[in-house]
Amino acid sequence: MVKRPIHRLVNGGPVPEMDELAEERIVTLRCDGKTVVRLLASPFDLGDLAYGHIVCEGRGIVDSINIDGYEVNIVGNVRSRPSEDLLTAACGACTTGDIEMPRQSVSNNIILSANLHDMMNTMKKNQPWFQATGGMHAAALFDSKGKLLSVREDIGRHNAFDKVIGGALRSDLPREIIGLSGRIGWELVAKGVRSGVEIIVAVGAISSAAETLARSSGMTLVGFATSKSPAIVGQLSRIIDKPSLSR
Repeated sequence: MVKRPIHRLVNGGPVPEMDELAEERIVTLRCDGKTVVRLLASPFDLGDLAYGHIVCEGRGIVDSINIDGYEVNIVGNVRSRPSEDLLTAACGACTTGDIEMPRQSVSNNIILSANLHDMMNTMKKNQPWFQATGGMHAAALFDSKGKLLSVREDIGRHNAFDKVIGGALRSDLPREIIGLSGRIGWELVAKGVRSGVEIIVAVGAISSAAETLARSSGMTLVGFATSKSPAIVGQLSRIIDKPSLSR
């Protein structure tokens, strides 16, 4: 985060002050001297971002990385995006090239036995960057009992997803259950399919494209998880002890 001058409206009048703003930078991922992708992202946990983005986007395998400022140099077998691409913090599937539809199915090995509301509240309590700026999304990993394993934050919700998956890959954490601070869109389900996620639990809504991809891939989605009546798409047997009603 960075301090910047703003005016705060107090009792109808402007009051100057310094405020903590969510920092946003262009982060460049390179491999073999070539640009793989440029991302507008929060400039921390960049190693996790690099690992996670490549895996979540199905763009290859990362063997190792070296971070130099806002550039991450990747050693591995990685396929670049079109050279014109700049993925903004609001964009998960914006590209001048083709959008690749995941074709694989996810496993069905996990049963989540936890209070959804408590899970999301625990995630929120572990979002220091959001608490400081009010301008950060979060993604979190949980185990089957709802225990929080890891949280990553970023100004972009897609980057937060990449970061938490990348961190899991680097630390050998399970990545079957992920929590999100926002809504569930198609691109986040696609990232989950490519990285082996079985359940996505989110504070926000589920989009129609996310619902379609979740059903075709065998993933379970939970929207409005902190409400009294969460919305579930997919195999209910992962969430409650009943046969699946997903089809």
